Amino acid sequence: MNNIIKQTFYLILLSLILGFIRYVFLEEYQFFNTENKTIVKVQDNSDLENYLLNLDSPDIVSIETAKSIYDKELAIFIDARDYVDYIDGHIKNSLNLPFSPENEYNESLLDSLYNADKTLIVYCSGEDCTLSQDLTNYLYEERNFYSIIYFEEGFPVWKEKDYPVKSVNVSNKIEVDNISFFSFIDYLVIISLIVIFSLFISGHKAQYIPHVSRIVLGFIFIYFSWDKILDPKLFANVTKNYDIIPFGLENFGALFLPYIEFLIGVCLILGVFLDMASFISLFLLALFILMISQAYIRGKSIDCGCLLSDLSNISSSEKRLHMLMRILQDICFIMFALMVKYRTYFRGK
Repeated sequence: MNNIIKQTFYLILLSLILGFIRYVFLEEYQFFNTENKTIVKVQDNSDLENYLLNLDSPDIVSIETAKSIYDKELAIFIDARDYVDYIDGHIKNSLNLPFSPENEYNESLLDSLYNADKTLIVYCSGEDCTLSQDLTNYLYEERNFYSIIYFEEGFPVWKEKDYPVKSVNVSNKIEVDNISFFSFIDYLVIISLIVIFSLFISGHKAQYIPHVSRIVLGFIFIYFSWDKILDPKLFANVTKNYDIIPFGLENFGALFLPYIEFLIGVCLILGVFLDMASFISLFLLALFILMISQAYIRGKSIDCGCLLSDLSNISSSEKRLHMLMRILQDICFIMFALMVKYRTYFRGK
């Protein structure tokens, strides 16, 4: 056990060093998220107009302020959700501009919005949704939309208050391509489980089960870590959606956690420090299941962050199904880790 603790310490230390090196090459990346949210409440007509005229950076407004702006037609409302959710119901006269982590947007729509010379008010699915904030920050930082605000209550509260809403008739809906929930990793897991089961029932070849498990699990950890290493800022934004990471530590964790995953994967593939690698693997996988489960129970519909995939083109219900599948996937990974941890059991088979 002492060896495991020592090896874990050195692995974390090496991850911290690699994370600091990565930080040196990042632009405008903060270790800690220091955002302080101040919700603006303005309802007097003259004050509203002055407030919007003097906007030069994003603000968060209350839903009451957003409604006052809506009634006076002082701004353009932007729905940051995916198209499937938009057609199911949206604020009347709002435009759909889904947030895209890959920055793939309707350029003609962006040009029209820029030339309209009006304030933009962005919204999404409520306080558990960060799409409105993400889109607002992107439009402000990358597209020079300086008169832009958003409200956190989103469409659900707007609808509850019986404010003007609209849905698209079924006959007018544009068909959206279905996302494949079975990814490359899912097929790899299925094939690996078939191979392991075949080795187990063969009897004399069961000794190879831990080898298959560690190689597959090692590849998965490296595969999952790579995009996060390349884009820690996007990974930090994804982890914010869980709303359980304290003290603004998302940015800090996004720098170092991917290197822990990467180094674990290397150890598993090379067959070194296996007790430590399996121990940390089990801990991380249990943590991932806990984080996704609590988000699911709280009614969230988010990208789990296992891979920095773009799930912007699927509905909230499909995202929740995606979360359940990721939990099932992590349970399979735990099985692989347990086979590595108890590898001596298979030697006598």
